[in-house]
Amino acid sequence: MEFEPSRNLLTISPHPQDATTSGCYNCGMQIIPADIVAIADVFRDTVEELIEVFEDEESADEQLDSPELLASALFQLFDLLNSPEMAQALDASLTHRELHAPQQLVGHDLHELGDYGINLLIDLAYVADTLRLEEHARMLENLSLPLAVWIARRGGELSTLEPVVNALAALANITTEAVDLENLYQMSSDIQLAVSPLLQTDLDKGNPNHPWRVLLVNRAIIATRSHHTLLMKDAFDNLVQLMPEEASHFFREGMEQMEALSYPEPVKKLVQEYFHEWSAQRTLH
Repeated sequence: MEFEPSRNLLTISPHPQDATTSGCYNCGMQIIPADIVAIADVFRDTVEELIEVFEDEESADEQLDSPELLASALFQLFDLLNSPEMAQALDASLTHRELHAPQQLVGHDLHELGDYGINLLIDLAYVADTLRLEEHARMLENLSLPLAVWIARRGGELSTLEPVVNALAALANITTEAVDLENLYQMSSDIQLAVSPLLQTDLDKGNPNHPWRVLLVNRAIIATRSHHTLLMKDAFDNLVQLMPEEASHFFREGMEQMEALSYPEPVKKLVQEYFHEWSAQRTLH
């Protein structure tokens, strides 16, 4: 299933070789685990080169933020998120949740810290892009995915969604192994559960590139490309429940891809079942 990428948001192609890329967008990309130490290690390698180029660039825009200062702020954030104090606070919050007590301090802090971290990554990606370091810019933006998943898995809320959706799609477009696609699907599920209710309800139905809409559709495409029918059913039912107006188009597009590409028979059969059900419902309405 293939949806045209917009200027701002990436969508997932049915097959990696069909993915539309620009320049070196996917160079050196890999699925970074949702672990602060792993994220910090990749970030360090990426940002060190960016800082060197920035310092050597005589014609650098004076309006650009210093990548060294931005990086310092992000390293401080990583240290905080990985600190024993944060671990204790998260454990305490989990205990309170199990006792059905209100989530207050840690959940609220995680929301703010996650939003702060993702925006720092985007600021650094902008600097890298301005300096024509496209690979570095993409890597910095893609780090927003594991950071968002780390926040989501600890009860934090996500209110900066667009770069995370972009990172998920960029990785999915170059991923072929079923186990990796299943990993991305789980990450997309964790993100969906953590998205701010405001982003879910403030949905411009006329905008096909709204990040919430793109997340749900891309999640269904990842499941289809994994050939895992249980994941497909989960994603399809989720799409139908949350965006029923999208279902008919999605499954019609899916049927076209089933014919064009060599999908396994169980995958074709499941897409066909949903297509018949939802195209019939659209006709009845």
